[in-house]
Amino acid sequence: MSDTVITKENIEERKEALNNDLQNVGERIAEYDKKRSEDIALSHALNGAIQQCNIFLEGFNDEKPEMAGDDGNDKD
Repeated sequence: MSDTVITKENIEERKEALNNDLQNVGERIAEYDKKRSEDIALSHALNGAIQQCNIFLEGFNDEKPEMAGDDGNDKD
């Protein structure tokens, strides 16, 4: 059997270590939340860029082929 005696100082030291660990975990969570928010914003920006590319591609698909000799001017 162990003869270890638990003292008030032992408990206070352990409590201080636990409080430090809790603070570190809280800081990590805050960092992860910030990073997550940044990643969500980046995801929205990338989706917007993809949508813009799709709009440009639709413009190419909607173009009518030019007829031979057509100079692109629509004069009547």
